[in-house]
Amino acid sequence: MPTPYGSVGPVNAFLIESTPLTLIDAGFNSSQAENALKLALNERGYFPESIEQILITHGHPDHYGLVSTIQDASGANVYFPAREIKRVRDPQMMMETGRLLMEAGMPLEMLFKMNRRREREGGGRPGMDHDQVVAVHDGDRFQFDGFELVAYDMPGHTGGHIVYVEPQTHTMFAGDQLLPKTSPNPLLEPSLDEPGERRRSLKDYLASLHKMAAMDLRLVYPGHGDPVEDPGALINSTIEHHEKRKVDVAGFLEEEGQTVFELAQKMYPDKIEDEAFLAVSEVVAHLDLIVEDGDAQIYDKEGVTYYRST
Repeated sequence: MPTPYGSVGPVNAFLIESTPLTLIDAGFNSSQAENALKLALNERGYFPESIEQILITHGHPDHYGLVSTIQDASGANVYFPAREIKRVRDPQMMMETGRLLMEAGMPLEMLFKMNRRREREGGGRPGMDHDQVVAVHDGDRFQFDGFELVAYDMPGHTGGHIVYVEPQTHTMFAGDQLLPKTSPNPLLEPSLDEPGERRRSLKDYLASLHKMAAMDLRLVYPGHGDPVEDPGALINSTIEHHEKRKVDVAGFLEEEGQTVFELAQKMYPDKIEDEAFLAVSEVVAHLDLIVEDGDAQIYDKEGVTYYRST
């Protein structure tokens, strides 16, 4: 289904033709995406009213945007990752993200520009009746005719990301945790466990990749792109990618301190205007590992965080 996000392109939703008839993820909240979903369902002999159950992988608008539309049409049960509900529901989370971006050195005018762009793309996160959403936790099981899907916590791309695994065939519906053509960006987010702090997103993501590697996966259906038929190779290459990117980020550090935004400008001069949030997220996530390795120092000045080489 189409999205307004040029960096990721169309988003996938997967139909489980069993009882209950289930959709995994629900696309972006737009007429174009809704029409694409209706056409795809019609080709299989179904309608939005046919959907009995929706399983969401994470709380990004291109993955849950049409939930309310489908639920209004069919009365489907909606299952949403427990740790993502607060991020979607609480407007304070957006304000906290803005504060973290300013700590990273992002200019206020850039924040305003990001908000204007989000409004053009559809106003950010669509509303949802959370009284009709069931929280999904690690280990929850969803029964179908002759098989089941098991939910696993896989933080990384987001802090509450869930994947759904069919254990008999070692098949995973991975959301944005494993993508065939790009490495998922471990996004800058407020921590749910430590109020006022930032989540260490890449550390989470690498731990989830190692957890996935131990599952002996044979087929992965990603949130964007084609099915992955050699998940182990993609997991290994994704880990290697982040090791190399850590070295790249460390190479931009100097004895004089720099903000995350300044480092992102140097690393991504062609993307910083249109994809500042992604660029800052990418840089700060790798800086966490560099600091942990002892190769960078942090200091604060007037509410802004600076990084320098050791």
